[in-house]
Amino acid sequence: MRLLHTSDWHLGVSFHEQSRSEEQAHFLEWLLTAVEEHEVDALVVAGDVFDTANPPAEAQSLYYQFLAKLGARGGRGRGGAERQVIVVGGNHDSPARLDAPREVLACLSATVVGGHDPDRAKEPRAAVAALQTDCGVLVPLRNAAGEVSVVVAAVPFLSEYRLGARGFEAGAEEQRASVHEVFRVAYTHLADRAEAAFPGARLVATGHLTVLAKAGAKPTEEDAIPAEINRVGTLGALAPEVFDERFRYVALGHVHRGFSVDAEGRVRYSGTPVQVSAVEGAASRRVLLVDVEPSEVKVTALPVPQRRRLVTVSGTREEVLAALGEVRAGAGELPPYVVADVAVEGPSPGVEAAVLARAKELGEGVLKVARVVVRTVRREARASAGSALPPVEQLTAEQAFRHAWSRRFGADQPIPEPVLQRFRALVEQQAGAEVAS
Repeated sequence: MRLLHTSDWHLGVSFHEQSRSEEQAHFLEWLLTAVEEHEVDALVVAGDVFDTANPPAEAQSLYYQFLAKLGARGGRGRGGAERQVIVVGGNHDSPARLDAPREVLACLSATVVGGHDPDRAKEPRAAVAALQTDCGVLVPLRNAAGEVSVVVAAVPFLSEYRLGARGFEAGAEEQRASVHEVFRVAYTHLADRAEAAFPGARLVATGHLTVLAKAGAKPTEEDAIPAEINRVGTLGALAPEVFDERFRYVALGHVHRGFSVDAEGRVRYSGTPVQVSAVEGAASRRVLLVDVEPSEVKVTALPVPQRRRLVTVSGTREEVLAALGEVRAGAGELPPYVVADVAVEGPSPGVEAAVLARAKELGEGVLKVARVVVRTVRREARASAGSALPPVEQLTAEQAFRHAWSRRFGADQPIPEPVLQRFRALVEQQAGAEVAS
């Protein structure tokens, strides 16, 4: 059986108010072709289909059009049976929104598991195509002979609290052990159910959580995690040992960098197929082909062609203006979205205007500046006058303003006269408003 593992589409996301829908539509069209060309038996989407729980209509349209197109094309994978789609919810998704049309989407051979639903196991659907459990859905993949060859435990984002993990009343080590244990028990239970229901089938699982090679490890900036879950901010990541060894492959979502968590390559993140932030980089966007063979699992990365790159240029005003001239779109790409990060040592009016003027000079067909960040580089010398301020009840507005200016820009940076005049006008305007009231 051949699976295609992808995750973290984040449909509807924007980049500093710039739409990403064109790039995401380009990816989904490419994915349709890739599924067919590589004879995929099951497409597995490991969470964060949408960027928000209430995605815009355009994002929902992309999702449903993709599923409709894939369903209309039909086709069979390497295993010989009808191609299937398995979608699980992530922490950015609304479980109810994903689950609402699941009966309709089942007609397109799509199994959707929006979220953790303890009542799901009570539904009388076990005899249809999938076995409902309390933590997910067991989806059988059949070969040309109609035999169940692979079972996918479709597990969405799981809250450790709803699984029964210890709360903050316990110590950090006790909490960490409890979180690991409830996830280990959940996946062991799924493996037991799958083995009992489909004897001899090879097992695969999904998950949407933070897992690193060592328990308690903290993710890096490169991982580009949009929101920490499972208390990773305080307890660190889960370890790959939470996944029962009977699962031959674990398709993960949530971390935006694609990599193998363990040395064996059994537990993997596919990463985001389309850049969500400039930190993620454009070169490593991919999906994973997973061949589940009788004796081994082979994983092949398919690079995703990028439609638009997200770029950050940093430095002084002069360095940033020069760097903008070096930014180029690749072959077949749209103009990059650029964040200009300008470092200044003191008051620098007109920096943003200069950056935007340079971008206009280069032309909209070359790049688009999505945001200009002006950062003040802190000086070693600090305002000595700040220590001699009068008591707060005797402090005038201008004294407070001069002190704040010196603290930010340094005592050797006088306030420009136009700025000071504007401040005084604002103070007079406020005083007049108070008298009038």
